Amino acid sequence: MAKSPKKVQFSVLNQDIIVELNQKRKGVYWQYKTVPQSYGPFRSEDQAINDAKLYSQYGTTSKTLLKNPPRR
Repeated sequence: MAKSPKKVQFSVLNQDIIVELNQKRKGVYWQYKTVPQSYGPFRSEDQAINDAKLYSQYGTTSKTLLKNPPRR
């Protein structure tokens, strides 16, 4: 029997974001409620939540892009 997804809400840039955490055999995956794609695996729920926050704020989790943002 599969575990039901756990819903987590947090605030980024003054907007409430809701993500679902799914525990699977390889680890924890997160996804937006309205998007069928999931991101992961992560070793813990905390890592998945932090990744979701970073992605929600910057649109990426790439360390290279976060260190050197593109110039506009």
